Parts: sequence; structure tokens; C-alpha cells
Amino acid sequence: MTYDLQAIMTDAWGIVRRANVALYGFRTIMRRALKAAWANAKHERAMRARQEKQKQASPEVLRIQSEIAILESKTHWEQPDYARIGVLRAALRAVLG
Repeated sequence: MTYDLQAIMTDAWGIVRRANVALYGFRTIMRRALKAAWANAKHERAMRARQEKQKQASPEVLRIQSEIAILESKTHWEQPDYARIGVLRAALRAVLG
């Protein structure tokens, strides 16, 4: 799988146009813009791969992952929550492994 180099350069030039080139210099701005554009492209690729993997997951895996996400988003955990998260993680390992 290859990256869309034209899109990466377009993103980098967009960053350059918004930046204060007179203050930092063109080379510095362009270097940082290219790094940011490449990082964004790599992140988008990773997210697409994760979404594809998520689509292929079984309903049982999705159910367990959603329960884990609900528990992890709580601001205050009580003792049964710690036990439940351990059981859910073990179940997820068993289903995936």
C-alpha cells in the first residue's frame, strides 16, 4: 500500500500558507509541515486498518470490547468494577486467542 504523495504535499503546503514564514523562515516551516503531513497520513492509514479489522470482528468480540470501553470511561471505579474488567479482559483474550 502506497501513500498519496500529492495529498501529503497539498496538506504540507496548506500548513505553510497558514504559517508565519517571515518569523520562522521557509525551510523551518516546510520541514515541520512535511513532518506533520506525513504523521497525519500515517495516522489515517492506521485508523483505516483498525476500522477494517473492527468490521471483521465477531459480535462476541464487539460486545466484550464495548463493555470494556464502558468500564474504562467511568470516572470512579468501585471494587466490583475491578473484578469485572479482569473477567472481561480474560474473556477477550480467550475469544481472540
